[in-house]
Amino acid sequence: MRGQIRERVAKIINSFDILRKILDDKAICYDDRIIIFDPPFEIQIMRREEMIIFSREGDDVAVLSESSCWIKEGFEDIVENWVIALTSLGFKRFILRQKKE
Repeated sequence: MRGQIRERVAKIINSFDILRKILDDKAICYDDRIIIFDPPFEIQIMRREEMIIFSREGDDVAVLSESSCWIKEGFEDIVENWVIALTSLGFKRFILRQKKE
């Protein structure tokens, strides 16, 4: 599972500009960082650092990069689901359809 997550992190970082456009009105987007809010979680995608950090109420519960993957016990499912969603074409199409309406 951890190897797949690292591969997906690389895909997310590589598609940063596309994700920033897709998430423009659903997240806080900067040139080098996207912050997604999914209470009680906050997901930060950081292009320059090439990492994704998941926080819950101010405490980091996962720190992911292409070279390492740390997930606090009990948070594996939420992290895996978000990483899959952020690399899924279905996710991107859903967001784009919502924006057009």
